[in-house]
Amino acid sequence: MKYQIEKQGEEIVIRFEGVGGNAQAVIDAIGRCRVNAWTCTSGECTKIGSMASCGEQGSLALRLKPRSDLSLDVASLGECLKYQLPQHFDENK
Repeated sequence: MKYQIEKQGEEIVIRFEGVGGNAQAVIDAIGRCRVNAWTCTSGECTKIGSMASCGEQGSLALRLKPRSDLSLDVASLGECLKYQLPQHFDENK
């Protein structure tokens, strides 16, 4: 699975390619980290206020909005994703 993270205003959009049947597992993993990030190296997911997803044919896009008075960092979210989903990532993003 490959991914791309980009900042769009206050939001972060993460696009995953090659998710196959793992789309819900990706969404669930990030959701778990939002609730309980104490084991995550960055803790960035705890700053996510809302998360919307859309996907089609092996791809998935997540639109993340920060909690009020916080901001999301692209690099820290990348570290969080590597921690939460290491078995799914292709390092050649």
